[in-house]
Amino acid sequence: MSKTRKTLVTLLVLGVVGTLAGVGTFSAFSSTTDNTGNTFAAGTVYLADNDAGSAMYNVTGQAPGVATTKCIRLTYTGSLAATVKLYTSSTVNALGSYVNLSIDKGTMPAGAFPGCTGFTSEANVFANTLANFTTTKNSYANGISAFPGAQTQWNQNDTVVYRFTLTLQNDNNANGGATALTTGSHDFTWEANNQ
Repeated sequence: MSKTRKTLVTLLVLGVVGTLAGVGTFSAFSSTTDNTGNTFAAGTVYLADNDAGSAMYNVTGQAPGVATTKCIRLTYTGSLAATVKLYTSSTVNALGSYVNLSIDKGTMPAGAFPGCTGFTSEANVFANTLANFTTTKNSYANGISAFPGAQTQWNQNDTVVYRFTLTLQNDNNANGGATALTTGSHDFTWEANNQ
């Protein structure tokens, strides 16, 4: 091997050794820790009824003094405690002033909607006319609060059955003569809110 070549190999070896030594010179102590598996999920507010999309009542040709009684079961399955209020955004026609409406909250064994077999009342939550309900209970803010039993909030899997009793007053003003008076179509809304 020539002297020049030996010198180049020697310089190359010295360069590699110097580089490795330099890396060792610049190393430092270190330590790490981590926090893994973090997740974030919202609580839920969910309310359902047993009406399967059907009207609770559709009464025609009602005679004065005869009561129509129907029940609907509300079930709360949300994970957050909530307040549930009953109201309507509907209006009613002239007959609404002559239809007495009584709403009770209570319990009932499982049964077919809108039957009330076995209903046990816990409290009356409204007693006036249908027209009064549509004008005084027309938003969540002024809706009717009703809680399961003696509770002050709805919790997951709570149920309440509402019994609606509608009775046409014995008032000749409810007699439309040749043309029957009507309330018109109206809805009832239950809203759950966790505030």
